[in-house]
Amino acid sequence: MNYRRVFLIIVLSLAGSLTAFSQAPQQPAAPAAQQPEEPVSPLAVPKDYHYNARGRRDPFVNPVPKPVIPKSEVPAIVARPPGLKGVLVAEAQIIGIVVSREPSMNVVTIQAPGGKKYFVRVGDALFDAVLKGIKEDSVTFAVTAPGADRGREIVRKMRGDNK
Repeated sequence: MNYRRVFLIIVLSLAGSLTAFSQAPQQPAAPAAQQPEEPVSPLAVPKDYHYNARGRRDPFVNPVPKPVIPKSEVPAIVARPPGLKGVLVAEAQIIGIVVSREPSMNVVTIQAPGGKKYFVRVGDALFDAVLKGIKEDSVTFAVTAPGADRGREIVRKMRGDNK
């Protein structure tokens, strides 16, 4: 049994050394002038490559084409300012209302996306509206956004589950 193991080890080591010697000698490195300046990306495709479909679809092309929207119909993206002036009325969540005998002391707590909270008084502006009135259970906004119904009022009620 020991002779078989020794014989097997010798045969395997000889086979490994023969394959190492049978490989073609490596070519010397190209001179620095011939090497490309930037390394080629492993995902690069040769210039002359073309996908041969043979009745199949290209797996890297989306089979459901996206609808083409003419440039005249693309809405302009407006950058919003930071803070309360960048919050839309639709995004604002009323989380608290403080009403006082003195109307100038009335305050509404609004939570914006991202968990930011703002204390808003009558006359403070949001991105598309201005706070017009504060009652014990509701807040009234006057819409000021261009293209919308200017002067339209939005009444947002305080949710009953907030305490």
